[in-house]
Amino acid sequence: MLERVAAPNAWEAWKFRLVDVVPDEGVFGSAPRRLVDDGKLSRWLFPGFGVELFADECKGYYLNLTSGRPSWFVSWVIDGDDESMPTMTGVSVSYVEADRRMASEEHVETIALAPELCEWLRLFTNEHYQPETRRKVRAMSFLSPEERERHMAGLAAAADGAAAGRAPEAPAGQAGEPPSERARNAALREMFHSDPHFRRSDDLNVADDEVHEIEGTPAGRQAKILKARRLGLLDDELVDQELPPPDPPAPPGAR
Repeated sequence: MLERVAAPNAWEAWKFRLVDVVPDEGVFGSAPRRLVDDGKLSRWLFPGFGVELFADECKGYYLNLTSGRPSWFVSWVIDGDDESMPTMTGVSVSYVEADRRMASEEHVETIALAPELCEWLRLFTNEHYQPETRRKVRAMSFLSPEERERHMAGLAAAADGAAAGRAPEAPAGQAGEPPSERARNAALREMFHSDPHFRRSDDLNVADDEVHEIEGTPAGRQAKILKARRLGLLDDELVDQELPPPDPPAPPGAR
C-alpha cells in the first residue's frame, strides 16, 4: 500500500511513501486500486505480489533478521512517460536482493516485518543458512621478496604438475636455491662499503671526517675561509681576517 501526495513541493509533481504490506485476501484483483483520494493525498493498493523463500538467498534473510529491525523491502520505479503512478517491481524480505535493486536505481523503502513473519523467516533461515567460511589469505604486499619468489615458484610448479598430470613439487629450500635479487644487492652494498677503492671522495659528497665541520663551528668557519681564499672570493677586509681557533680536543673517551 502506497501513499501518493500531489505537488509536495515546488520541485516535485508527486511523492510516494510506503504505508503498509498486507496479506492478499484474494479479492483485490490484479490492478492497482485507489482506496482514498481527497485531491491532495491518495492511497493505492498494489495486489498480486507473492513472497517465496529460497535457500540460496538465506544470507539476505540473515542480514535482515540481524539488522535490529527486520523489514519488508518494497521496490518501485517511476516511468518517465507517466510520473503520476509508480511501477511496482518487487516485495522481498532479503537484504541482499534489496541492495541489488538499489544498485539498479530502483527506489526501495522498508516497513517493519510482523512478529509472526519474523518467526517464519527465522525458522527457514536456521534450517537452510550455511555461513560462508573464508580462508584468511596473507596479502602479497606483506611478503618479503624472497617469500614472494618462493610463492610464485610454488604456483608455477603446481601449474606445471597439473598440466603434466603429476603431483606438484615443493619449492626449493633456502639451501641450494639461487641468490635472489635482494641478496645480490646486499652483497654489492657490502662490497662498496668495505673496499677502499670504492670509497674515494669525488669532492661532491661529505667524507666521514668532514661531517663534524658544520658551518656554525669554528672548524667549519675556518674551512670555509680557507676555501674562499683559494678561490679568490674574499674582499680585502676578509683576506686579512684572522682564522678562528680550531675546536678544542675532545677529552679521552668522549664521542
